[in-house]
Amino acid sequence: MEVVKSHQPVGYIVGNVETQRFRFVTEPSICPPRLEYLVVRDIPTTEGGGRRIDILAQVSELRVATQILGEELTFEEAKSILEGLSPSPKIIGTADVLGYLAPGGTVRLPRHTPLPGQPVYLASDEFLRTFFSEDIEFGISIGYLINREGVEVKLNPNGLRRHLAIIAQTGAGKSYLAGLLLEQLLKLGATILVFDPNSDYVMMRLTPDGRETSFAKWVNVYRMPLKGERRYSDEKIGGSKRYTIRFWTLDEEDIFDIAQIQEGWTRIREGMSNLLNHIRKRSPYFTPQTLRETLENILEAADADSGLSDLGEGIGEEVLEGLTQEMWRRSEEKKGKKTALSEEEIRRIKPYVERLSSLDIWGDEDLPVEDIIAPQTLSIVDLAGLQQRAMEIVVDRTLRGIWEKAVTGELPRPLFIFLEEAHNFVPGGRDKRSRCADIINRIASEGRKFKVFLVVITQRPYKINQDTLSQCGSQIIMKLTNPEDQKAVRTASENISESLLADLPALNTGEAVVLGELTRVPVMVRVGRRESAEGGADVDIIKELELAAQEKKMNEIGIKKVGFSEPQLGEVDWGV
Repeated sequence: MEVVKSHQPVGYIVGNVETQRFRFVTEPSICPPRLEYLVVRDIPTTEGGGRRIDILAQVSELRVATQILGEELTFEEAKSILEGLSPSPKIIGTADVLGYLAPGGTVRLPRHTPLPGQPVYLASDEFLRTFFSEDIEFGISIGYLINREGVEVKLNPNGLRRHLAIIAQTGAGKSYLAGLLLEQLLKLGATILVFDPNSDYVMMRLTPDGRETSFAKWVNVYRMPLKGERRYSDEKIGGSKRYTIRFWTLDEEDIFDIAQIQEGWTRIREGMSNLLNHIRKRSPYFTPQTLRETLENILEAADADSGLSDLGEGIGEEVLEGLTQEMWRRSEEKKGKKTALSEEEIRRIKPYVERLSSLDIWGDEDLPVEDIIAPQTLSIVDLAGLQQRAMEIVVDRTLRGIWEKAVTGELPRPLFIFLEEAHNFVPGGRDKRSRCADIINRIASEGRKFKVFLVVITQRPYKINQDTLSQCGSQIIMKLTNPEDQKAVRTASENISESLLADLPALNTGEAVVLGELTRVPVMVRVGRRESAEGGADVDIIKELELAAQEKKMNEIGIKKVGFSEPQLGEVDWGV
C-alpha cells in the first residue's frame, strides 16, 4: 500500500541538532518504525537563488521514556499507578540524514541543520522512488525498500565497473540474491561467467515449478565427466556441456596436490618428479594413463632382467655369454624406457599414479572461451565434486584465457565474472595459497580498464584477500554476526557507517544493505522474487526424516527402497 505524503507530522525535532543526525519526539499512535524514511522540509541551502530543500532521513533508533513509571518502582507500585492512570510514554527517535537531491540527480549532504521544533513527516513513496531509482533507465531491480513494499529499488549497472562484493553468513540468502542479479543482468544483455563450487546456480534454466525460464536459451552449464551421482542430474537441470583438464599442461605442484602427495613426503615427491621428467623428455603430451603404463613397462623390464640374471648361475661360459648378449639386446630395445627411478621408488609412487588415473577429469576439451564471451550469454561452470586444487586450475586457466583476450583488445563486450566461495580461490594471509589468486587479484586491480568486472561472493570476508575485497567499489551485505567478518567489512568498505554495521546482525533472511556506486546512498532492501529455481536451497530436514522413517518401515516389511527424492527446486520463503 502506497504511503501518501502526509500533511500531519509524526514528530518534532528536539534537543541538539547536527547536520547528519537529529532527534525527534513522537508518541505511540504515530511513531514511525525503525528504518522508516522521514522528510524534513524547507531547509536552506548554499546553492544560488535562495533554493530551499527537503532532506531525507532514516530512523536509526527509538527510545521510550516515562516520567511516571520509573525503574525504581516495585511491581505493586507500578500496578497501582497503572490501575488509576493511563500514562502515555514519551518516545524519542534518532534519525540519520541521508541527504537531498541536487540538480543532475546527485545526492548531497546539507550544510545547514534543521531547527529544534521543526516537524518531521513520513516520506511518500513517490519521493522515495525519485530518490532511489529515478534516471536509471536500465536499472537492476533488486527488490524494494525494507519498510516499503511499494517502492522498488533499482541499482545502477555502471556501479559494477568498480566490482562488487556480496557478503553474508551462511543461510542469509546470498546465493538467492546472486541468482536474481544474474537474471537481471542477463535480461539487460550482459555476458556472464559463473564459477559454481556447490551447484548453486545450475538450475537457472528452470522455474521452481519445473518450467523453462524466459532466458533459458541463453544459459549454458558446463560440467566435468565425474563418476558417481551429482546433487542435480543432467536430466534435472536440462543438460550440460562437457569440459576437462589437459593433464600435460599441469605443473608438478598441481599434480602433487591432485594426487594428494603432501609437502613433507619428500621421497614420494622426488620419485614422481623423476617420472614426470622422464616422460616429458619423450613427449610433451601425456596423461595419467601414460604414467601408469610407463611404470608397468619399467617393472616388467626389471623383472625380465632379474630372471636372466638368475639363469646365469651355475651354467657354462658359452651359455652365460649368450645370456649376456640377450640382456644387452633387451637393454637396447628398452633404451626408450630407461629412467633414474629405482624399483623401490616405482612401487612407492604407483598408488598415487593409479589415483590420478582413476579420475575422469582429464581430456583435451577446455572450457570454450569464445562461447563464454558470446553476447547475452550466461555460462555456469559447475565445479562441484572436484578437489580444491582442480577447481583452482579450472578457474586459473579460464581466467587467463579471457584476460589474454581482454588485454589484447579481443574482448568485444563487457564480461561479468561471478566467483562463488571467493575466499577459497583468493584467500588472505601469508600462509594461504591458491593457484588462481594471482589472476583474480590482477582482474580486481586492472579489470575495469579492459571490460572485465568481478562479483565476489563470500560468507567469510575476513578469510578473503583484503586487496581483492577493497577493490570492490560496491557491496551488498546481508546478515553478518561474526565480529571478524564485520571487522573485515569495515576495513574494506569506505561507505559503511558504524550504525549500518551495527544493523547487520539484526537483518532477516532476504534483507540486505547496498553500499557504494550501485546506489546514490546506502539503502536497506528486501530482496525480490527471482524467476529461476535456486540450486542452493536448504535441505528440508523434517521431510528427509520422514523419508528415512518410511524407508525403515519398508525395509522391515521387505519392500525395496526406491530412492530418496532429489533436492527440491529452491523457492525461498522470505516470509512475504
